[in-house]
Amino acid sequence: MVSGSRAFGHHPPSEPGSNRPGVVTYHLAMKSSLTPAKEASRARRLAWVNSYTARTTVLLSALALVYLATFSIQSIWWYPGKRWFVWMSMFGYLLWVLFAADLLLRFIVTPAKRGFFRKNWLDTITVVIPSLRALRSLNAFTANGVLSKRTGLVSGGAVATAALSTVLIVWIGSLMVLNAERGAPNAEIKTLGDALWWCMVTITTVGYGDFVPVTAMGRCIAVLIMMTGISVLGVVSASMAAGLVKRTKAPASDPATEVMQELAELKAMVKALQDQLNAGAVKPSDTA
Repeated sequence: MVSGSRAFGHHPPSEPGSNRPGVVTYHLAMKSSLTPAKEASRARRLAWVNSYTARTTVLLSALALVYLATFSIQSIWWYPGKRWFVWMSMFGYLLWVLFAADLLLRFIVTPAKRGFFRKNWLDTITVVIPSLRALRSLNAFTANGVLSKRTGLVSGGAVATAALSTVLIVWIGSLMVLNAERGAPNAEIKTLGDALWWCMVTITTVGYGDFVPVTAMGRCIAVLIMMTGISVLGVVSASMAAGLVKRTKAPASDPATEVMQELAELKAMVKALQDQLNAGAVKPSDTA
């Protein structure tokens, strides 16, 4: 019997610890009864998943950004009867099918299924709850995403990434709550400006209370934005603290430089000893 291994899901082969894709960091924790043939089969499947994720991550994150653009247009200019609106809706549905097929394929092929959906939580949420699929565009900022530091399109540390992600979350949250509150009785959030102001107030945990969602979906979105705001503040605070510690900490000396310095000191000592020996050998001849 093969013991369950921990699945890290859709990750590129070099940066462990990413939400979407990236590297499959996978340890073959097996019992002694595992045959070499089964071990080779699992290794081949793992290699295939790695290769597949490396080829598709950038493409899927780019498609998610395209969907974000169409989702924004539909949310701001709400004309369900227009032909362009229908075509954009069909594109959103087809993209959701593509995301679901991608998640299902990776789950079927990966050798380790335990913890797969937890490690790919963003992909899973956007597939299980189609109305949240605009959040899939956040994968563009994860490892190997189309806007990640790894691809070279966006550079910077954790603070820069958190800032860009916050802007994206504010925009997506505003559009989602605007759609959720549209047409609801006694709705207070009726325009894009109201939605943006409400989202900014919510994500910064200020909470003026001048606009409040009245629908169940709107309140669920509010909870997600509140949790996101707390997380972003934690990332920024931790990054600033790490930067201060790094600046105040004395720079570590280079081991190679230390070795060269010690060699130079040894050479100087040997030369001094040689000079003393030469001086002692010359003195008797001079006196003679």
